[in-house]
Amino acid sequence: MREREIGELERAARSPAEAARILKLLAVLDRAVIRDGELLARFHDALLFCCAYPASREIRRRAESILKHFKRRVDALDDVDPLLDPEVSGIAGTSVDIIFSYDFARWLHDHFPKQLEIDWEDPPDPDRLATAITPHIPSIAEEASVDANVPFLDYLRAAGALGRDNGLSWLLTHLTQPLYDSLGLWILWKLGNSPVTRTHLRRRPARIFFQTTPFLSRREISIDRELAGPKLPIRRLSKREGEEVLDMARAALAVRYREVYALTYGDPSHVISADCGRGVEILLVGILPEKRLPIRAGFAPFILRNGVPIGYADAFGICDRMEVSFNIFYAFRDGESAFCFARLLKLYHQLFGSATFSLDAYQVGLGNQEAIEAGAYWFYRKLGFRSTDPNVERIAQREEQRILKNPRYRTPISTLRRLAKSRMIFGAPEWERFHVGNIARKMARRNVSSIFDLMDDVPREIVAAKRARDEGEFLRLTAKNKRFRSAIIRLGAT
Repeated sequence: MREREIGELERAARSPAEAARILKLLAVLDRAVIRDGELLARFHDALLFCCAYPASREIRRRAESILKHFKRRVDALDDVDPLLDPEVSGIAGTSVDIIFSYDFARWLHDHFPKQLEIDWEDPPDPDRLATAITPHIPSIAEEASVDANVPFLDYLRAAGALGRDNGLSWLLTHLTQPLYDSLGLWILWKLGNSPVTRTHLRRRPARIFFQTTPFLSRREISIDRELAGPKLPIRRLSKREGEEVLDMARAALAVRYREVYALTYGDPSHVISADCGRGVEILLVGILPEKRLPIRAGFAPFILRNGVPIGYADAFGICDRMEVSFNIFYAFRDGESAFCFARLLKLYHQLFGSATFSLDAYQVGLGNQEAIEAGAYWFYRKLGFRSTDPNVERIAQREEQRILKNPRYRTPISTLRRLAKSRMIFGAPEWERFHVGNIARKMARRNVSSIFDLMDDVPREIVAAKRARDEGEFLRLTAKNKRFRSAIIRLGAT
């Protein structure tokens, strides 16, 4: 079963002093036959961790060598179901089955046409399906208008609409975006040995950072120090390279059952690469002008370490306030997550003048069991974030006192859920009562589509910047304009 060796590898990979032991374990496990799917998934992710956080060149080379032929191990399994769990999905030789938006499904179809098909085992609502396809196959109306259990697949097959991909091409061609999205169609993506699987997806790093010293802990990270520190080296990518980055980021999330708006509608001509040190590269993607939000400027960061995708985020800002999210993939959460997050905020500060950072309650656990289990609230709290709800803040302070008195104390899950009911903030207190939804509702009441319609005498350069190719200028200008900033805070206050 090799459970002991895999457990040892997981522990040793997180200790640079164990480099020799890591190599021995890799040699043993390279020859091992692993028939248990859960163990094989753990082995896979331990190898990925060794690629992202290698203690030596030989460790990275050996781990990549094993991963190169990993599909053979998957093919030999009797049961691949353990590899389909969202925590480990995306391994070579497996598949993902998920509902994607129309535009993302088109992107998938353009890039992986031979690997996709509609999964009809969980069909859409019959009435919606009838509404969508009857205009293109009128004879369906005979049964759909009066009968139950209409055999829609038989009609699609008779019309030659199913094909190799079970109708995906036909539906994408014949349906409008609203009709397609209303169906909630499941797409089965058979990954095979594709280069976009978690097993193989890489971006060539400028250089490899070898983890020869202990990992940076959260206690060693200061957001204030990061914001005040020297600038990060950045460069704007060409459109061609931006398209490659977008394809990589979209695929990296899709194989993990995820889709992010700012990546689905990412602008390939507006992608910035930041060298954050310690092997970390952040790729920051802007949104296409025609898909931008009416109030905030939006961006999607994609995070790599030594060329291995380790996480993603999104960021939506106005003035000097940036609403942030942050997600490190499961396999890498024992790495230097706090360092990556602090450098991400540094990048926002450097590019846009962002100085106040807000977290939606979902990020710390409201309706997000993953965040509760990961202890997300304390991750951000220990980095200096505070709750915007005074009642929740008092609970947090009481918990901190309990921890001071007893370092072995752990906050109960029920208390973590109470803590997750509030947004969190780092920075200026005047933003604590701000919520963009308050502005959006005022726009709805006035029946206007632009935030500028709620304001008087908005400087022309700010209006132009919101519509410009680079939304970053909008953030920089609004952060500096005290009158505009005050008006926005007042409009968004609860």
